[in-house]
Amino acid sequence: GGVLKDTIQMIHGPLGCAYDTWHTKRYPTDNGHFNMKYVWSTDMKESHVVFGGEKRLEKSMHEAFDEMPDIKRMIVYTTCPTALIGDDIKAVAKKVMKDRPDVDVFTVECPGFSGVSQSKGHHVLNIGWINEKVETMEKEITSEYTMNFIGDFNIQGDTQLLQTYWDRLGIQVVAHFTGNGTYDDLRCMHQAQLNVVNCARSSGYIANELKKRYGIPRLDIDSWGFNYMAEGIRKICAFFGIEEKGEELIAEEYAKWKPKLDWYK
Repeated sequence: GGVLKDTIQMIHGPLGCAYDTWHTKRYPTDNGHFNMKYVWSTDMKESHVVFGGEKRLEKSMHEAFDEMPDIKRMIVYTTCPTALIGDDIKAVAKKVMKDRPDVDVFTVECPGFSGVSQSKGHHVLNIGWINEKVETMEKEITSEYTMNFIGDFNIQGDTQLLQTYWDRLGIQVVAHFTGNGTYDDLRCMHQAQLNVVNCARSSGYIANELKKRYGIPRLDIDSWGFNYMAEGIRKICAFFGIEEKGEELIAEEYAKWKPKLDWYK
C-alpha cells in the first residue's frame, strides 16, 4: 500500500513502528514522490496502550486529512501494540468516513505481518482489498485491450518505463498494484481482461482471487532482463492477438539497447 501515490499511510502504533515506511524504500511517483516525502503515525504512548488508542487514531486521521486537503484516501495499519490491546480500527475508519463523506479509508489488520514472514501480511492486504474495495468504482475504458499490472512497485522507476511499452502496444492498464498507482484505480481492478503478475510472492493472492471471482485470467511474467522482458511482451501480446505489435516493440528496443549491452561482453 505504501507505494500508492495519492494515499496517506497511517501507522497506528508507537512512532518506531513507522520508521520503515519513510526513506527506506525506492518507490518514486510521477506526482513529486508524495509517498516518499511523508510518514504518518499515531505516535502512541504508554497511556494509550493502557487506556486504548482509538481516540488517538481518530484524532490523527482527522489531522492528516486537515494537513493535506488534496488527499482524500487513507490506509490505516495496525501494529503489534494496537492489535494486542484490541483497538477497533475499522470502527474508527467508518466514523471518520461518516464525518468526512469525501474520503475513503481502507484498514489493514496484519500486525507484525501476522506471521513469521511477510507472506501472511501480503495475503491479509490482498484479500481484504478485494473483499472491501474492488468493484466499488468504475473507470472509463479507452482501449479494447485492458489489463491489471500486479506486483510491480516502481522500484527506481521500472513501472513507469514499462508503462511506455503498454502505451505503445495500445494496452490500457486499469490498475497498477501498486507502483505509481492510485487508490481509486485499484477499486476498478474487476474491469480488466487480464491480470499480469510480475511479483507472485507479494501479489499473487489478489490475481488468484480476481480469477476466481471475475474470471480474469492470470499471466505471470518476469520483467528483469532483456530476454525475460521480451518473453513477457510476447505472452501478453499473444493473449490479446497483437503479436505483430509486440515483435515491432521488441525489435525497436533491441536495436536501441543491445549494442550497448554487447560492449560489456
